[in-house]
Amino acid sequence: AMSLRIGKLGSGECRGGFRTLSMDIRQYGKLSMYIHAESVTGQRVVKDGELNAIIRIGQDFLNNYYEIKIPLRITPPGNYPVGQEEKVWPTDNNLDFSLRELIDMKTRRNSKGASPATIYRERVGNKTFSILGNPNLGELRGMLVGVENPYKVDGPMLSTEVWVNELRLSELDEHGGWAALGRVDVQMADLGTLSVSANTHTQGFGSIEQRVNERARDNLVQFDVATNIDAGKLVPKGARLSVPVYASINRTVYTPEYDPYDMDIRYKDKLNAAKTQAQRDSIRNAAIDQTTIKTLNFTNVRMLPGKKPGLLKLSNFDFSYSYTEMQQSSPIVQQNTVVRHRGGLGYTYNRSSRFVEPFKKLVRSRSPWLSLLRDFNFSPMPSYLSFRADVNRQFGEFIPRIVNTIDSKVDRVDTTYDKYFTFDRYYNMRWDLTHSLNFDFSATNNARVDEPYGRIDTKVKKDSVRNNFFKGGRNTLYQQKAILGYNIPLNKIPLTDWITARYSYGTSYNWIGGSLLAPGLGNTIENSQENNMNAQFNFASLYAKSRWLRALDNIPPPKPKTGGPAKP
Repeated sequence: AMSLRIGKLGSGECRGGFRTLSMDIRQYGKLSMYIHAESVTGQRVVKDGELNAIIRIGQDFLNNYYEIKIPLRITPPGNYPVGQEEKVWPTDNNLDFSLRELIDMKTRRNSKGASPATIYRERVGNKTFSILGNPNLGELRGMLVGVENPYKVDGPMLSTEVWVNELRLSELDEHGGWAALGRVDVQMADLGTLSVSANTHTQGFGSIEQRVNERARDNLVQFDVATNIDAGKLVPKGARLSVPVYASINRTVYTPEYDPYDMDIRYKDKLNAAKTQAQRDSIRNAAIDQTTIKTLNFTNVRMLPGKKPGLLKLSNFDFSYSYTEMQQSSPIVQQNTVVRHRGGLGYTYNRSSRFVEPFKKLVRSRSPWLSLLRDFNFSPMPSYLSFRADVNRQFGEFIPRIVNTIDSKVDRVDTTYDKYFTFDRYYNMRWDLTHSLNFDFSATNNARVDEPYGRIDTKVKKDSVRNNFFKGGRNTLYQQKAILGYNIPLNKIPLTDWITARYSYGTSYNWIGGSLLAPGLGNTIENSQENNMNAQFNFASLYAKSRWLRALDNIPPPKPKTGGPAKP
């Protein structure tokens, strides 16, 4: 409720008050308010129709608003008993209209091709409805109530007092919706599994505790299909082939109840108002929010190992490949496509160390002084070898939508690309040269395959990427570490068999490539080395070598005295 007393309102002038708010009134059907107007005592008497009530609702009051203009009937001064409320609150003054009239007016303006930058008016009964810009009832930011003195040449100044009361919304749309979900899991013997799931809901669906404005404003359709199988089961068992395969597709589609740009016009109404199929397709593509994700994985494809391990066996090799594609479009994203490829080729040789002892049969004496020569050994092959090459490629293309509310056109802007191409190699080796001497080595080489800018859509660009890849890419980081450990054979010598000692030597080397933004700074190189010596002395074994020390180590405990009371 509000009371406005306005004095000396000139011809063509308007005064009023406003209130900021944040509301979504699309679920309501009618907007109503009582309006009373009277002359000010001592001033010129205002006649019916000389003043207009102005009501504006929208995102602002200058560029994006709906306006309702009502000619005011003036209530004469006096006392009005019960039953004469009609004279105080004339029906012709009331703000009482269907919100649908505002939406239909916008639709008619847009279909006629009128510019949103120019005010558009229609007269319905005694009211004048107007629209400027692109307001919508889904994001109501403010409301203005004012009084206007229409412009007239030599028009008089007017003074009035206006009351507004009981601004209210009614005819709430309470239509409901429904939802459903389902899932099916299939076990395909020992081949694998298949899963299918789906989920959907319609406009108006919500839980019991949700209000009408909190319910779903879109139609959702979502489905997911995934399978996980071992394709090696499809070939003869003698092939000893393992091919784990995972494939899936997921699609989610949101169809809005209201057009995302004209948020108080229903999507179906805007689609039906389109004159051509091309226009309908354009509206549909811009309004629907849809995401599709496709995945295909081959993980650790290899031949199963046989009975005898070997350095060049096919079972030492493994292969992995992953493909993921994501496509998305929405009212604010025209196209968002991300494609990822990941491939890996590995080699692993792992076996227990086998040692050759050439003097074991030649030295038949069991003398401990000859154990160092008798137990001499070496291993001709490493016990662990591995190599892995991983290739990661991502190509992303992003095109946003630009919605111009002046001419209601969607323009395409420059495309943004998000891409990288890496080539990483990993090396590992362990070699037990003897029982006491072992060597460990590991190295990592990270490289980047440089690509031309933008989309790779010409032969020159494709050849450039191909050549850079087969060169191994541009190295950005190299790290290696080597450790040599030796158990000193003091236990093979009778004089020192009570001592255990181990010596290890470690070295590392790091290389970091310089930035392409500042090539003059060069690369970074780091290296280090580490020496460790650990020894343990077992004095019990030392004492056991001497009869006197062994006797001291085994002194019996003193016997308790007898014949007298024990002392406390």
